[in-house]
Amino acid sequence: MQLIVLEKKEWRAAAIEIDNIITDIWVDRVDRNKLEPGDVILGKVSDVLDEKSAAFISLGKGKPGLLNGSELALAQYQKTAGGVQPAVSDCLEEGQAILVQVKHQGVDRKGPIITELVTFTGETLVYMPYAGYSAVSKQLSLRREELLAFAEKNCIEQEGLIFRTSAGYVEEEKLYSELLDHREEWQRLLEKASTKRAPLMIKKAKGLSEQISKLFPLQRVTSIVSNSTSAMEGFLPFLNRNVDVTVGPDEVSKVEETIASMEKTIKIGKANVHIEETNALTAIDVDTAGAKYGTKNQTHYEVNVLAIEEITRQLRLRNIGGLIVVDFLRVDKQDQRKLLTLLRNKEKEDPRLKVGGFTNLGLFEMQRKKAGLPLSSLISKL
Repeated sequence: MQLIVLEKKEWRAAAIEIDNIITDIWVDRVDRNKLEPGDVILGKVSDVLDEKSAAFISLGKGKPGLLNGSELALAQYQKTAGGVQPAVSDCLEEGQAILVQVKHQGVDRKGPIITELVTFTGETLVYMPYAGYSAVSKQLSLRREELLAFAEKNCIEQEGLIFRTSAGYVEEEKLYSELLDHREEWQRLLEKASTKRAPLMIKKAKGLSEQISKLFPLQRVTSIVSNSTSAMEGFLPFLNRNVDVTVGPDEVSKVEETIASMEKTIKIGKANVHIEETNALTAIDVDTAGAKYGTKNQTHYEVNVLAIEEITRQLRLRNIGGLIVVDFLRVDKQDQRKLLTLLRNKEKEDPRLKVGGFTNLGLFEMQRKKAGLPLSSLISKL
């Protein structure tokens, strides 16, 4: 598995390549003045909406951030204690300063989604000062009880930890050292915020490398190639120490070519898949375009099977999130069930994907967790 990092003057891309096929691409603009997922900001409460269990927080630039009531530290405390979620007005008042973290960037007319439940991702741990619980990567089932015991012993107050897969290959001393580093950083941020006037940026996120580390198991990467030493260095803390490193301008052209070649219509044999992204949802249409595989139903089924492979690949490649509606070619009920089984299997390959089913009108519904901006929103700016 190879990680390819491409840096241009105004944007940066990172891609995963498996068996010479690019499976995932993330792209972001190189603009340290904009809000990014992971930014920690001392915000100012501008509006409290108890009826929507939310509040708007002024962040100092752009639109106010949306803070849902469940993302408050006090709400999380009540949840872990088995209590009832408090009203937002019991936790916040207009004009109050509050330390928050950006979860998702604002898209189009919407402001960013923010949380008081800040997290800090490191090489082996995700540190959560307000979580009140700890968890272990599913791949570390043999060490689960040992790691949870470590968290129970070393976490204080409401701290919580998520043990990443890489935690399974280090000694307890290393875990404790990283926990202390996170804790000290958090205390520094709290002290800084206590002396400043809101709204103000307190800590800028590490950027694309940190975002991807939360979405993809980067410790599986065996080699990294880039046209920029500085861009590549941002990823090294999230990779295994024995990863192969290559720097050169000719190593990353495949990513740029893949991005430049993306079109709304993709050929699958003679058939077509058409992808249309809107603010509300992504609509996907499957078209035979004259392809034939026997009877009409057989043709529709075979094209749909090919389409499923391409659609699920394109969702990852284009970083598409939110509601997805697919207009598959019409098949009988028995073949519909086969298609549903194939799609449910795709959930195992893409943890962000949640498969629904066929509607009464024959459309297929899916949902994919949003993580950063879709590639389409950036292509026009590249």
